[in-house]
Formats: sequence, structure tokens, C-alpha cells
Amino acid sequence: MPALSHRLPLIAFLFAGLAQAAPFPNTSHFGLPFSHDEAWYRQCMRVEARSAPGFGERAPAPGCDASRLYYDRRAQAGATAAEWRQVRECALARQDHAVLMMLYANGFGVPRDTDIAVHHACRLGFTAKAEMEGRIAHLTGPRRPGAVFDQCDDITSGYMLTVCAGLREHQAERGRKARLDRIAQALPQGARPAFAALRRAADRYAAAAETDMQGTAAPGRAIARKGALQARFAATLDAVLGDSLPKASQQDLARIDGELNTVYRTLMTPTPSERGRPGRIGASSITRTELRQAERRWIAYRDAFLAFRARLPSGAGPDAIRVALTGQRLDALKDIMRYR
Repeated sequence: MPALSHRLPLIAFLFAGLAQAAPFPNTSHFGLPFSHDEAWYRQCMRVEARSAPGFGERAPAPGCDASRLYYDRRAQAGATAAEWRQVRECALARQDHAVLMMLYANGFGVPRDTDIAVHHACRLGFTAKAEMEGRIAHLTGPRRPGAVFDQCDDITSGYMLTVCAGLREHQAERGRKARLDRIAQALPQGARPAFAALRRAADRYAAAAETDMQGTAAPGRAIARKGALQARFAATLDAVLGDSLPKASQQDLARIDGELNTVYRTLMTPTPSERGRPGRIGASSITRTELRQAERRWIAYRDAFLAFRARLPSGAGPDAIRVALTGQRLDALKDIMRYR
């Protein structure tokens, strides 16, 4: 499987094709038999004719991304009626059943209508049988006051785990980027180029391929791992700027650096059980080439952090930064050790 980015082109790709001709309800990805007497099926057939007003009447609009618009409006404080109208128009043009389902389930920019929401839930593609059952029961059952229905509430498939991981990470990344941009604006002019270089190095390290890509949920794990590394960078940056990292000495650094080197060498040396596939680490799909590349990117990231700190008038000391970053890398390598 090729490397996946968590950015929105991935999400657009994953949702592409959901509006293609399919049976109603859309059971094309069940892979299991089902009965027409099941509750979810009866609910779907009850609302077969209840599509959103205007559905199927819009010309295709390849330039809009209904999913992106929907979640961006969800994230902002107080989306206007006009903004929700834009989301709905895009969803109709793209025949995006997931977004139409959520709009009508929650009453965002439209009167809340559970029947319309259920209709579009029944038309969703790439849906496992358990997801369909859970989602229809969720939509038609009682709801807690103030609860917002989301397409990711009832997922069971690896496909949807990846979709939802990408959606969550997109929103988290928007927040991180806005905060990092504010930090950049507040920095002394002389520190800004070093900060830009640090951000690039952090992104490159976070994108390194150190995820076991076996199984249908693997792309979602890769997205989550990248997001976790970027979140850790942002948290470490806050601690450096606020001088809140634990104090560290040269002895602390020598100890943790030695431990890191030991674990890295262990991972790079094939065990007897790995001789049949010496390029890979244990039972995982992670290769030693990928591990070496990630280690080099981490070193560049660490050095960029220290170069940035050297341009600041105050903040955590260099040894504290080295120890913190080395400890984080050590944790990442120990996590990979579990595959051996």
C-alpha cells in the first residue's frame, strides 16, 4: 500500500465513488448475508423515497469538498445560515450522502429530519453490515440533549477508521497550524527563519514511515501516528518557550543518549527469527531502511530545535531540550521493539 497523507486530498479520495449507482440500501460491501426482516433494513425501506430536497437535481461540482466544508463549519464558532447553506449545496452537487445525513440528523442549516438522515445513511458506500445496523439504530433511537450525530460514531471497518482518523487529524492540524502561525508572529525577527526551518523538520520527521501497514486499519494508524508526533512537537515547543521542561544535566543526556543508541542498534540488527526477511523488523512491515531514514530525520529535527533555541533570548536550556527530544525518540523506538 502506498504511503498515505492525512490531508484532505486523502479524504476526498476516500469519499470518491460513494454516490455511484448502488442498490438501496447500499449493501455492496457487507460481505455477509442479511434478512429483509432485520430492523435496519425495514427502517431503510420505510424512507426509500425521502432523499434531501433537490438531491439529484444539481450539476456535478468537482471543485467543492462537502466533507471539508462541513467539518470546517463544525469547528468554527457560530457558523451562519449562509455558510451551512453552502455546505448543503456542495453536498447536493457532490451527492455526498455522509454530509447530507449529518446535516439533517443535526439540523445544521436545515430543519432536523431523521427520515432524510436515515435515507442517506442507507445509501452510504463502503459500509460494513455492523456499521449499518449501529448507525440506523443510532439515528432512530433516543438522543441525549445537545448530542451531535457524526458519521464516525458507529464505525467498525478499517476503511472508515482511516476516513475518521483523517477527519480528526485535519481538524487538529488546523488548530495546531493556527497556533504555530501565532507563535511565529510573536517571535523576534531574527528567530523566525530558524522557526520556519524547525517546522519543516518536524513535519518531515512526523511523516517518516514507522507504522506497521498490515491490516485494513493500518492507514488510520499511520495518520494517527503522524498527528501524535506533530502534537508532541507543539507541546514541546510550548515547554521550551515557557522554560517548563525538566532541568537536565550532561550526565542525564549521556545516559538517555546511550540507551537510545542501544535500542537503535538492536532494532537494526536482525535476529535469528528475522533471517528470512532481514529487511523487516519482526512481524511488522516496517523496514530497517525506513527506520534509518526516520532516525536521520529525527536528528535533523533535534538539531533544528537547538538551532531555533539559540536564536531566542530565553527558554529551556539546550541540555533539557536534548534530553526531552531523545526521550521522545526512545519511546518511539521502544514501541517498534514490540514487533520483535
